[in-house]
Amino acid sequence: MPILIVLVLLSTGVFASDYTPDPENGAFLHGDHCIDCHRVDNHESLYTRENRIVQERIRLNGQVSACVQILSLGFFPEEEQDVAEFLNQEYYRFGMKN
Repeated sequence: MPILIVLVLLSTGVFASDYTPDPENGAFLHGDHCIDCHRVDNHESLYTRENRIVQERIRLNGQVSACVQILSLGFFPEEEQDVAEFLNQEYYRFGMKN
């Protein structure tokens, strides 16, 4: 019976929070999917402008997820995390030393 419980827990994604985002994959996904909507002359200014929507990490995660849902990109949750991590490391730097 304990083996059955472990199998159920594993199949429900209880341990999914142990995933470490891959910013390199996030950069690839961003370049392959996100850049079409976020194409501007100065790409960095889109994410770093003073009046940006995203002001904290949780909002960044939500914004990435919203874009994925609205555009029906079909990303897995881990891929959304990858993109959010890439954007955070490249532009936002929430929770990181500058």
